[in-house]
Amino acid sequence: MAPKNSSKKLTDISVTYGGWYQRTTIHLSEIYDFFTSGTSKLDLGKDELSRFKGKMDLKSVTRESGLLESVVAETEKGIIIRYYEDGLYILENSADDISSIPEARHHLEEYYGEAMSPAIGYIFSLGAPTPKVLANIKTVHPTVICGSSSSPETFEIDEDAFGPVYSRISGNGVLVMKTPLYIFVITRPALRKNASSLVENLIFFREFKDHLEKYLNIHRSLWEEISAIKEKKSLQGGEVDELRERLDGYQKTINLISNRINQMGTYVRTRSLIAKSASVEDYLRNFFQFKFETLLDTLEYIKEIWKMTSDYLSSAIQNLLEIKSQTAAKGIQSLQVITSLGVVAGIIGYISKGELPQVTFIGLIYFALMIFLTWVLNKGIARFYMKKNYKLRFGNRAEKI
Repeated sequence: MAPKNSSKKLTDISVTYGGWYQRTTIHLSEIYDFFTSGTSKLDLGKDELSRFKGKMDLKSVTRESGLLESVVAETEKGIIIRYYEDGLYILENSADDISSIPEARHHLEEYYGEAMSPAIGYIFSLGAPTPKVLANIKTVHPTVICGSSSSPETFEIDEDAFGPVYSRISGNGVLVMKTPLYIFVITRPALRKNASSLVENLIFFREFKDHLEKYLNIHRSLWEEISAIKEKKSLQGGEVDELRERLDGYQKTINLISNRINQMGTYVRTRSLIAKSASVEDYLRNFFQFKFETLLDTLEYIKEIWKMTSDYLSSAIQNLLEIKSQTAAKGIQSLQVITSLGVVAGIIGYISKGELPQVTFIGLIYFALMIFLTWVLNKGIARFYMKKNYKLRFGNRAEKI
C-alpha cells in the first residue's frame, strides 16, 4: 500500500538514530583521539583499540565548534556521526524515498550495535563502573524521520509499513507524527534547516526522561528488596554476614546512581539555552509537550526518592551492625567466663599442694584434654549465639513511592 501522499512530495529525507549519556569536553577529546588515530591516553590495549577503530570504518573526522563542541565523522557507507560534548550522539543517514526508510533505519541500528557502541564502551571502560542493574536494562533509542513537503499538514504515511499513528500534531508549517517505531518531523522546505536542532533536542529529551524512568524503576526494586529484610521479625546471628553483603551491594548501586543523578541538572540547563538560541523551544513545547522546567522538576523528584532510598538502606545496615556487635560481645563474654574458671581451678590446684608440680605424661594428657574441652565449650556457646534469634527494631515501613 503506497502512502496517500506521493513520495515525490517528500524530499530531503534523513533518518536519525541517537542517544545520550553524561559526558564532558574531556570525554569529547578522548572520542576525537580515538576516531582520528585509534589511540587513547588511558591504559587500554593497542590491539583492541585498533580493532574497534577498524570496525567503525570512518572516512573523515573533524572537530567543530558551536553552542556545543562536537566531533563529526562520516563512515565509508555514508553514515554521519555527531558526538557532542554533553554526551548526545546522533547517527544520520539519508533515504532516497519514503520506502527506503526502514532499510536506512536498520543500517543505523546495525552500525551502532556492532561498531560504535562496543568501541565507545571500550573507550570509557575504565573508572567508576555502570551498576549491573542499570547495565542489564535494554535501551531502545528513538528513530526520527525528517523530510520536506510543500504541504506538511496533509501528509500521510503507510501505517502497514511504519505502524499505526498514535499522535499527529501540525501547525505553522510543521507536522509531527508518532508511531511505535518512528517519529516523523515533516516541514515546509523553508523550515527544514531548523529540523536538525529540533531532532537533537527531541532525542535528548527522550533519552533524559528514559534515564529518569529507569532510575525510578530501580528505586522501586531496591526498596522492595530492602523492605523484605527490614520486615523480618527476627534473624539468626549467622545470617547477619550474608544480609550485610547484600545490603553493601545495594549501597554501591545507590551511591553510583545518586552521583549520576546529581550531575544531570547541568545538562538540562545547557540544552535549554541551546533550544532558545536555535529558536526550537516553541516547537518542542507545542509539538512534543516538552518543557525544560518540567524536566528539572522531575529530576528533583527523583533526587529526593534516591535520598530516601539511601536513608532507608542506612537504617537497615545500622541494625545489622548492632546485631553483629551483640553476637561478638556474647562470644567475648563466654571466653571471659571460661578463662576465669580455668584460672581459678589452676590456683586452687597449686595452693592445695605442698610442693612444686612435676611434669608428667599423664599431666600433659590432662592439660591437652582440658584445652580441648575448653575449645568445645567455647564453640558451643558461640554456636548458641549464632543460632539465637535477634529482634529487628525498625520503625513503621515508609509509604511506597
